[in-house]
Amino acid sequence: MGVLAAATATAWSMCTGIASANGHTTTAPAEPTSLSGDANGSRTRLILLGTASGPAFTPGRAGIGSALVVGERTYIIDAGLGTARRFGQAGLEAASLSGMFITHLHSDHLFDLFNLLWTTPGALSRPIPIHGPGRAGALPEPYGGKSVPLVNTAHPTPGTADMFRGLLAGYAYDMNIRNTEEGAQTNHQALFEARDIALPAGSKASATHTSPAMRPFRVFEDNRVKVSAILVPHGRVFPSFAFRFDTDEGAVTFSGDTKFSDNVARLADGCDILVHEVVDLDWFSANADTIVGYGPGFMEHMEQAHTTPQQVGRVASSAGVREVVLSHIAPGDARAVTDDTWVKHVRKTFTGRVTAGQDLTQFAVGGRR
Repeated sequence: MGVLAAATATAWSMCTGIASANGHTTTAPAEPTSLSGDANGSRTRLILLGTASGPAFTPGRAGIGSALVVGERTYIIDAGLGTARRFGQAGLEAASLSGMFITHLHSDHLFDLFNLLWTTPGALSRPIPIHGPGRAGALPEPYGGKSVPLVNTAHPTPGTADMFRGLLAGYAYDMNIRNTEEGAQTNHQALFEARDIALPAGSKASATHTSPAMRPFRVFEDNRVKVSAILVPHGRVFPSFAFRFDTDEGAVTFSGDTKFSDNVARLADGCDILVHEVVDLDWFSANADTIVGYGPGFMEHMEQAHTTPQQVGRVASSAGVREVVLSHIAPGDARAVTDDTWVKHVRKTFTGRVTAGQDLTQFAVGGRR
């Protein structure tokens, strides 16, 4: 089967729900997934809502986004293009939404943040915490030393809380007119709590020293999960985080966008599943001239901000994880790089289970194996 035919078959199997990944199930949009547990006894599940990288449409894959379902609660990690639609297709209930965690403030991790929240207000009974990076504090020197156009020059590095206040202000008419039309008493500003993640004292991190070696630190805890974070190197982006979720049944770590990082291995130590981004630098180098909308520093950014499959395997081996799930796949189009190719290269440096993530695939966490 040729590459294009294989990609078409993959896309078709995603639509029909007949695909599986290393024993995991891919749920068809028309057949929402049961979240009540499965044969191995786990009620904690990882669901991939989107597995593509970058702020662009990718055939067969939505933008980066994941859900961790722990009992009756759902936690969202990043909210790329299509996350809101995949949330519904996965059979997730709006009332289960219990927290959102944003690894960094690149647009491809944010596109559906407000879309997802704005489809749920009538079902929310408590404020939803949104945890994400705080203000960078400064912009780095532009690539090549040349000046570049800036937006909002008086406040060019807003954090998560700033961004969300701006979104609420921008959608004020919709909120106000709906209350007015219906006589509703919805206090939209009280439905969400956008929180900047505070860095530990003494971390010495800054916009010019983005990810010093450090210990993981706690950012959130309730009676279902304990969430820890660590800084990771994502080119010039600051702050940029990886997250670890510890539950009674097991642990899942999300690398966020990062180049090879010992911090990720430190955070993921001994966890059940490591969800890690991945890039094929050779493909991008060969096709850089055809990728529109990026400046002359594009390839340097890709090299300094992302992780190759072999490096993913090294991180996983160092951390001693059980399983690697690849997401934020670059390129995400299976006609460019097949899933089998991604898996083969990770296995050069890691002997555990490896899956090239597909949207709506589910993974049981912990339980009886």
